[in-house]
Amino acid sequence: MNLLRRNREFWTHERSLSALLIYLSLMLLLWMPASGHTWLEFIFKDLLFILITVAGVYSVLTNWKRQLFFIGLASLAAALRVVNFLTPSVNLNAVNDALTILFFVFLSYFVLHHIFKDGPVNFYRIQGSLVVFMIMGFFWAFLYHLLEDVNPGSFATMKGPVTLDYGQYVYFSFVTMTTLGYGDITAVHPIARSLVVFEGMIGLLYPTVMVARLVAMELEHSRSTWVHKEHGKENKNEG
Repeated sequence: MNLLRRNREFWTHERSLSALLIYLSLMLLLWMPASGHTWLEFIFKDLLFILITVAGVYSVLTNWKRQLFFIGLASLAAALRVVNFLTPSVNLNAVNDALTILFFVFLSYFVLHHIFKDGPVNFYRIQGSLVVFMIMGFFWAFLYHLLEDVNPGSFATMKGPVTLDYGQYVYFSFVTMTTLGYGDITAVHPIARSLVVFEGMIGLLYPTVMVARLVAMELEHSRSTWVHKEHGKENKNEG
């Protein structure tokens, strides 16, 4: 119980956003070099991701029905990942991708809950906005991989249609979202092209919308603080 209490205290505090930013940064830096190293990729990409997501999202879910649903979902995802690691299968890969995408949705909700709660805009919340940006990059990477599982040949390189590994999809996703567009990997299937366009638009719009929202929150907090102080002065003068 003490461990659960400490876990909840950590994840409900804004410093958890720093931990997520560090983990996702390491994930981004090490995932692509780890591609092809089976055990490293499995431990770093699958097991650690599940543990961190479960610990974080479970802590902010107060409804026991939602907690049971999330625990069941996480257990199923972990079991499928272990089975797929031992006996690789295209169908299991697709299911794993779908569950991972769902996990990223939960993680995004958790982070946005921290960013947009009442209070001043501090350094932790700025870190949270970076975390959401990185989550979107990984989200689209798994979405591309899922599309390739369902419809092989959706992406191509200069050598023609090819099946990419997870690290290459992560690379392609962040290159697309940051609108670099090197052209070494291209979307071929119409659905893949639609997803790429959508991700590129989000990469352009997200920083603008997030900055505007954070500025509005800070202005609102400053105004509320000023009004509260003025009311305090008036009450003191009346007294």
